[in-house]
Parts: sequence; C-alpha cells; structure tokens
Amino acid sequence: MELNGLAFSHTQLAELYKDKLVVTEPMSEPAAAKPAVAAEPLMKAEPKPSINIKGKNKKGILWVVDEPGQAFLDDADFEFLSQILTACKMNMDDIALVNLAHNTHSIHEITDALKPSVVLLCGIEYQSLPFKLDEYIIYPHTKKQYFLSDRLEDLRNDKAKKTKLWLALKAIFSL
Repeated sequence: MELNGLAFSHTQLAELYKDKLVVTEPMSEPAAAKPAVAAEPLMKAEPKPSINIKGKNKKGILWVVDEPGQAFLDDADFEFLSQILTACKMNMDDIALVNLAHNTHSIHEITDALKPSVVLLCGIEYQSLPFKLDEYIIYPHTKKQYFLSDRLEDLRNDKAKKTKLWLALKAIFSL
C-alpha cells in the first residue's frame, strides 16, 4: 500500500492497525442481541517475529552476515567491522547489522522492511538472494546497490580480499 509517497508492506500495516477500528458510518443504537451462531474458526497466519538488527540504520545501509554461532558477530569480526565503518566515516548507528542465521525473514523481506540504499552481504550463499550475484562486484538493482563478499573473518585474514572490499566501499560511498 502506498500513501502520499510512503510505501507500507502488509506486515507494517497489520502492525500499525492491530488495535484500531475505523468506523465510516454514524454510530447507531445497538440492535437487540442475536443468538450467537457457531462459526468455523478463522485460520490466522502466525506473524513473523520482527527483524533482529544491531545499529540504528541512520544512513540506510544494510550489512547482512550469516553467523550461526553468534548473536551478530564475534568480538574480532565486530572490531573489524567497526574499523571498516570508521574508515568509511560511519559508525554502528549508521547501519543496520542483520545476522541472517538468527532471522526468519528472507533478504527480500528484510530489504523491504528496512529500505536500505546499500546492501552489503558477507558470507551469504547466493542461492538465498533474490537474484544471482558474483562476489566483489557492485550491482545496482531496484534503487539499491548490492555487494557480496566473503565472511568478515575471511576478509580480516586475507589482504587481497580486504583490498577488494575497500575498493568497492570507496566506490559505493564516494570515498
């Protein structure tokens, strides 16, 4: 749904109006109570839990990792990410860090909800992406820039991969 240029997903609309009732006709006196009729229970879809992010997403940058053994990242990878952000003149408030291993949402659902302009994917299998990406190439798609690289641990320990990442970040963020 779109309203005055703002696009809302079905999930967002349901969350906004979960306790609201809109009355479009004037209220009338209640009619005499009618006997209740047994009806089939409606099947409700279980709502998905909210997206678990770290950061405030102030600059619309989504950084997605897949680290099953960590809530987000281990200390060494988190320190490395902090160094990358500092080199890009940013901090954790500027991004939304999402660990795909601990979210039930697809990348498509996450990008729809967070509305990033840049999506950086570290260690994500290309099969889980909405389209095929090759590593270390910037892909513009639907008003977003996508970039797929190895896991942060692999980047941290490999100078050639770290250089490829830095060159891409310089291009993406005009550094």
